[in-house]
This record gives sequence, structure tokens and C-alpha cells, in this order.
Amino acid sequence: MHTGKIICIITSSAILAGALGSCSMLSNLEMPNVKSALTEYLTAVEDAQYEESAEHVVDEEDAFLLNEMNDTEAGLIAAIQDASEFDYGDIEIDEDSATAQVIFTFPDIGSIADENYSYEEFLEAVGDIEDTIDETIEFELVKEDDVWLIEADSTDEYYNLLMSLIADLEFTNLTEENALELVDEFMTDIEEGNTGDAVSMLGNTDSELASYLQLAGTMDGFNDIITGYFSRVDYELEVTEITDEYIMVTASGTGPDMQAVLDAVLADQDIMVPIAADYIESTLNGNTINYLTIASNLAGALTEQIAQAGTGPVEVVFKVTEDENGGLVLDLVSSVGFDFEIPDLTTRTDLIVPAVALLLDEGRITFAQFAELTGVNPPN
Repeated sequence: MHTGKIICIITSSAILAGALGSCSMLSNLEMPNVKSALTEYLTAVEDAQYEESAEHVVDEEDAFLLNEMNDTEAGLIAAIQDASEFDYGDIEIDEDSATAQVIFTFPDIGSIADENYSYEEFLEAVGDIEDTIDETIEFELVKEDDVWLIEADSTDEYYNLLMSLIADLEFTNLTEENALELVDEFMTDIEEGNTGDAVSMLGNTDSELASYLQLAGTMDGFNDIITGYFSRVDYELEVTEITDEYIMVTASGTGPDMQAVLDAVLADQDIMVPIAADYIESTLNGNTINYLTIASNLAGALTEQIAQAGTGPVEVVFKVTEDENGGLVLDLVSSVGFDFEIPDLTTRTDLIVPAVALLLDEGRITFAQFAELTGVNPPN
């Protein structure tokens, strides 16, 4: 009997069994499984597949699934993770538990935090950041039914780390794109007669333009004048100045010549004589002259004249700023080209006699009043 050979085989088997049962050998065998579990989890989080990432967490208590991010946070986290990498550091395995260091390399978003970006601009800029920062998290894992799962507390740490990167970020709405969009919306609302919406975009609601727009909502026919004018304004928008506090937007183009429109209407006796008659009657009776009524009577004639008037150059400059709530407002820093003033009818001597004659003919004044006003006897 080969006793020595048997002893050798037994001894070799014992050594092999001991080696297979040692910690180092078990670690080598389980290392790929631990890394695989972590990689699958981290990849699912990067892809915002939180139902899937939770499958790799004990009791599926994944912080990313339990803490629902808003759209802004989700967009920022996605942009950061798209520009990030991770690698593994030390991994220690002790039977059914493991600790694995994951080293994350993030873009240093602090390097662009003071660039006064809008939210959309910031998302685009993240991918171009060259400076990086490294952060290390030790993930705790346990083995359940031959499957490695991540402890929930580790997912909390990872979630909190990512959220800390974006916690102090602030964005501006004051961008070229937003400023152009606001001015275009403002001009479109006026053209369509949405004067209330247009007024709400103004930073100074006591301005001349605000007064015009507010008047349009209260005086018959005046809204038609405004919409008629702006419907014939053909313009292009251009950002002409940018600062941290404001953006200047210039609307350049053509529009009706309002002075020519007004002159044409004022020269039309068929329009002006009845208006002058109302003015004179109010004066004779000691009534307060209602300039709104006079302007309202002019509205129809002005609207008709605007539709056929010749056009000339128009340039309107808007100043766009942020209000205290971060919303954008605009104000005019030039004339809008819509200059409309009620004329002083007392200087229109050419209207007095025909206006008084009209009042007499309509029985609104007496013969004596006619003679007093004109210095002549009334016509037969």
C-alpha cells in the first residue's frame, strides 16, 4: 500500500480546502459580483431609472426613488452625471458584507456658478467644464440569497452628495432669448388687442404707454386705434445692449405716420365740425369739457385713416429687467411711435362758425347765442 502517496493527497486536499476557505480567496471570488452590483446600481441612477436602481438596494429603499426630485433638480443632476465618471477604490469583503469605495469625478460646477447663466444655459455649459473635483463614498453592501445589495444609508449618502452640488445654484431669467421673447409677446398682445396682458408686462404702470393701453380698455374706439396702428407696424427685434441689470431690445421697422394721420383727420371738416360743436356747447352751458368723449369721437376717423396712411420708419427701444420675484418686465426708453394728443379746439377759428351753425340747426343753442358767438345774425 502506498501510504506515503495517500498522506500526500490528504495533505494537499487540506491545503487546498484551507486556501479556498480563506478570506482572500473569497474576496477574489466575490469582488466581481460586488462591483457588478454597484455598477448596475450607479448606471441605473445615472439613467434616472429609479425603479431599476431600487432593485439593487436592501428592501428597495433607494434614496433616489424615495426622494422625488423636481424637474429643475432632475435636469441639473442629469447634466452633472452626464459629465461625471466613477472608479473603484478599496473593496473589503467579509463573508456576507462588503465595503466598497467609489471615487466620483464631477465637473467643478462652482467654476461657472457666478456666470449669471439662465437654467438652460447652465445645463449646456456643464458639459464644457474642464475643472473637476473628486468625491469618495464608501458603499455598504450585504449578500442576501447570493445577491449583493446596497444598504439604504449608502444611497442616502450618494443622494445627499449630488444634491449638495446644486444646493446653492442660482439662475437668471434675464437672458437675450427671454428678453426678445417678452418684447415680441408684448407687441403681439397689443396688436391683438390684449391690452390688459400687455400692461401686466410693464415695470412702470404709470408710463405714457401704460396710460394709452389702460385707456384702450375703457374708452370706446381707442382700442381700435391701437390695434389698427400696431397691426401695420412691421418690425424686427435685436438685442442692442446687455448688462447684469438689464437688456435693451430695439424694435426697428416701419409703421403708420401718426402725425400725418392726425393732420388728415383734423383737416376734415365733416369730422371736426361736430366735435367742435360738442366742445362749444359744453363751454356755453358751463359743463366740464369731456376730453375722453372728444377723443372717442375721433377714434373711428383715426382708425380709418390709420388703415390707409403711408408708413415711415419706426424704432422703439425697450429695457427688460427682472422684478423682485425674478420675473421679467419691460419699459420703454423711447417713443413707441404712437403719439396721439387731443387738439386744442379753441385755436381752430375755421371750425367756430360752421360748428355754431350746426348747433343752431339742431336746436342746441338759441338765436341770441348764435349772434353772440359769431357777431352775425343767424342764417334764415
